[in-house]
Amino acid sequence: MLDEIKNRRAVRKYKSKPVSRKDITEIIKAAQFAPSSMSTKAWEFLVIENIELKEKIFKIVGQDFVKEAPVLIVPTMDTKKTIMPIQDLSLACENIFLQATNLGLATVWKNVRKEVQEEVKTVLKIPQSYMIINLIPVGYSDEEVIPHNDSDFEENKIHWGSW
Repeated sequence: MLDEIKNRRAVRKYKSKPVSRKDITEIIKAAQFAPSSMSTKAWEFLVIENIELKEKIFKIVGQDFVKEAPVLIVPTMDTKKTIMPIQDLSLACENIFLQATNLGLATVWKNVRKEVQEEVKTVLKIPQSYMIINLIPVGYSDEEVIPHNDSDFEENKIHWGSW
């Protein structure tokens, strides 16, 4: 598991090579196995492959990789079913990143600013009670990324017993 953690890096350039539905399903399966508050598992995931739809989202949130990545995963959370939606979404997203890395795919967290969340939800027809905080582009990296290594580890940030 530490290999996936070291190799997971933010990627903002993607090849046009398609990502298989099998791989996307495996990535979302990993997300659904994430912990959630009170085990509500109130998340749902929207998978976008349509170029025109990605272009509409890009016009709202910016950054070319939003429209260039072969796949966008939009994690959503039913706020009527959980008391910790941001935490639950964040845990599921981390599993997405790690499973994508395990499959040789690249990702990046694309924040959806609060002031445009409703506009994105409208374009994607996401129900009102669902929250979004980010988009996750998924694809094959078209840039060189350097994995973390042990020199990135900062042991001085561990406090044993007390600060």
